Order: sequence, then structure tokens, then C-alpha cells
Amino acid sequence: MNDVLPVIIAGHEFAAPDFVGGDPALDFVNTVAGRDAQPRDRLDGYGRLVEWAKGARLLPDKTLQALARKARSNTAAAEGALQRAKALREAMFAVVTASISGAPPGKAALALLREHWVRGVDAYELTFAGGRIGTALRSDAASLDLIAAVIARRLVEHVLISPAERLRICQGPDCSWLFIDSSKAGRRRWCDMAVCGNAAKARRFHARAHGRARRRRQAS
Repeated sequence: MNDVLPVIIAGHEFAAPDFVGGDPALDFVNTVAGRDAQPRDRLDGYGRLVEWAKGARLLPDKTLQALARKARSNTAAAEGALQRAKALREAMFAVVTASISGAPPGKAALALLREHWVRGVDAYELTFAGGRIGTALRSDAASLDLIAAVIARRLVEHVLISPAERLRICQGPDCSWLFIDSSKAGRRRWCDMAVCGNAAKARRFHARAHGRARRRRQAS
């Protein structure tokens, strides 16, 4: 990971191209772009985090509206929650990339992930309906740390149980987004073929064209 602190991009509006990770937990990690080159943080405030969660369909709208109201009434608490969410985001990136490489993740990253995961589990209650046991968000769970807690729960219980070979990091330059490769062949290389994939093809084309031109000059 690039050690340079991300530049915060103000005013980013999340849209479909921002949700290509295959799970909201990975899409959350991907709110930083360009980790391998020029890191850019798209979360410029707690309100933006709520907007992201709405786009990711992470929580019910009424819960997100309650969080937005709470953040507006206590901006200092909201900023603290945002910074804790960002710390979790970096721990998640470290854990997933370690899993991809087959290396053991750092203890501090695992400890932070566990802390939020436990909160995420506690935010839900067990239900019984239609003859089946299920889960439902508790009515008293709307703390400002709820989004981070739910994200951590998803990473542990949905993403990290995926086969390690299906967890990928985009090979496009100035990207490093994470995604689950759900393709049949299991050979997906880019987070989005229309963006990083086409850019890689264009670079290869220009490199070949440059190579041919140089050989012609050398032969003349």
C-alpha cells in the first residue's frame, strides 16, 4: 500500500461504477482509489459515508436517515465515527490483501476488524418467521458507528469465507481496488473492464505502436 496519506476528494457522488467489488465491504475499501499511485479518499464527511451506504444498500433508508440526523446534531461525534470507519477501512484492506497473497495479516488489523465485527454482530437480533431463523437489525442499533460495524460483519461473514483465489486486487494502474472474481473462468484481472481493462488495452496498443515505430527508425 502507498504510505502517502490519501487526498480527500470533496463532492464525489457515488454511482454504479463505484460498486464493482462484489460485496459492500469491498466497495467500502474501494472508497480510496489509486492506492498504488496517488491515493484519493472519496469520503469527505460523515454525510458522504451515509450517501455511500445508501448507494451500497447497506442499511434500510430509515436507519440511514436517522444516522444523518444524528450526525448533523453532533458534528464532533460524527467526525470521530468517520475517522474510526476510515481506520477500519485500512485494516480491512490489509487483511484482504494479506489473504490474497497468502500472508498472515497483522495482529493490529485483525484486532481492529474483530472489534467492529463484534459490534456488527451485536447490532442484529435473531428472529423466527415462516418456520426459519433469521436476523434483523435491532431497533436501538442506530449509533454513528453502525455503518462501520455492519461493514466489518459483512467482510468477516461474507467476503473472507470466499475462496482466497477468488479475492483479487485490480491490476490497473492508479487503482488497486479489491473485488471478488465471480467469473466462470476465474481470470478476471480488473475491477471494471470498461475502465481499467480498456485503459490497459490502450496502453498495450500504444506500447506496441511505439515499439514498431522505433524499430522502423532503427532499420532506416
